[in-house]
Amino acid sequence: MIQVQSWLRTMDNCGARYVECIKTFGGFNRKFSYPGDFILVSIKQLRLIRKVRVGQVHLAVITRARKESRYLDGTMSRAENNVVLVLNKKKRILGTRVFGWVSRKLRRKKFLRIMIACGKRLI
Repeated sequence: MIQVQSWLRTMDNCGARYVECIKTFGGFNRKFSYPGDFILVSIKQLRLIRKVRVGQVHLAVITRARKESRYLDGTMSRAENNVVLVLNKKKRILGTRVFGWVSRKLRRKKFLRIMIACGKRLI
């Protein structure tokens, strides 16, 4: 469950280390977002490689969340931290590489570019 003012880690090499959620998309007066949802983020901390600056606003998709996700087959998945992928205006990945695994909910929501960049590391 991601809400406004949540700090999130990034899982690509766009240059941002931590981002803060500004807005959750997907409905009127929506409070929480889950893996596979789009959010608006602000860059808070940087890595050494910089394609972005502190304070810039970007679109992001949530790839992992600490809140467990239950599936119809009875399994659950849970991550250790909240992680996002930073996107550009055309909803493509801002970085060139993706580190780690992504949630199974992204496969259902058909984020094909993220699936190709991530390879077979799905849980």
